[in-house]
Amino acid sequence: MMTVRQCVQMLSLVLLMGMMAPVVSAQAFDEDHKESINGTVLHFRVRGADKSNPYLVILHGGPGFSAHMFYDWGSSIEAFVNVVYLDQRGSGESARIAISIFTQPKPEEVKDYTIANLLKDLEGVREFLKVKRWFVLGHSWGGMLGLEYCTAYPQSISGYIHMDGLLSQPMAQDAILDHAQLKFETEAKGADATSAGRAKAMLPEVKKIRALKPGMNRMTGTFRLIYMMLGELYYARPADIGALNKRISEAIKKYNVPSSALNAQEPAFALIQTEHYDTRDDTPLLDKIHISTLIINGKQDGLITPAMAELAHKHIKGSTLVILNNSGHFPFLEQPEETTAVIRSFVAAHSTKP
Repeated sequence: MMTVRQCVQMLSLVLLMGMMAPVVSAQAFDEDHKESINGTVLHFRVRGADKSNPYLVILHGGPGFSAHMFYDWGSSIEAFVNVVYLDQRGSGESARIAISIFTQPKPEEVKDYTIANLLKDLEGVREFLKVKRWFVLGHSWGGMLGLEYCTAYPQSISGYIHMDGLLSQPMAQDAILDHAQLKFETEAKGADATSAGRAKAMLPEVKKIRALKPGMNRMTGTFRLIYMMLGELYYARPADIGALNKRISEAIKKYNVPSSALNAQEPAFALIQTEHYDTRDDTPLLDKIHISTLIINGKQDGLITPAMAELAHKHIKGSTLVILNNSGHFPFLEQPEETTAVIRSFVAAHSTKP
């Protein structure tokens, strides 16, 4: 049995050794992965300040875009979450889908491109990183995928961020048609004869597309309209598009990302074949989500309107809704500081160890 004096001496020695021990400081990291997961090769980059911080995975839009467009803004949240920039299967630098005619995929060519597999891919990445639970951010089409993930694997999620997230293809198509009709009606009354004539000619086309039954023809019809009003549909300030794209390009330049990795056309047509993406409606899932949820939406988003965000907020119990003014479909580009601030607050309130 040690005496009091011996105990004091031992305690002093332990404290001294602790003071002399090297201090292990947090270290920023940037890891690039191409891993065989769930029968395909997935590319994901993981960046952060400290591996003990929570993790957040980004589900990009499209289908067929990539996580590269988030590299610039993502650096602003890496101080408090480790960000997983995942290229979904068939997209970005992940293995692409081999389709002979991408607009007309054969069933055997796209049989593995299913929502079930996309969700298993996500789980596979989480397990590879040995993360018990993570935050999930779903943007645009990634929002629909995020809703599916929340209902299929709730035990894997600390919190969900639905950012201008797709709920329903028919609803999005109606929003495009509403936007187009208002645009052409306004221009038809304008003083410029050329613009007025073109607008008057387009109004019957909008009416014709609106009358189509839900399906591929209606979807492709509305998407043709997108290219006639791309800037004003997606951005609060269309004049800023060039500068925003330049920021994205600068952020990925050091990674030597091939231009072919930034936009794949095959995934959307594959999903139409395998999951009826042209008519898909995930609004019934909203009442089934019991995960802490933050809904962010641009006030000027003409594709995923604030009304859709309000619908999600109404049905996802306990969710938080933030509508950002002077922002369209890409809040992280047009209102990056505000977007980062609300996500920081949300993560702080719901964080668990990875």
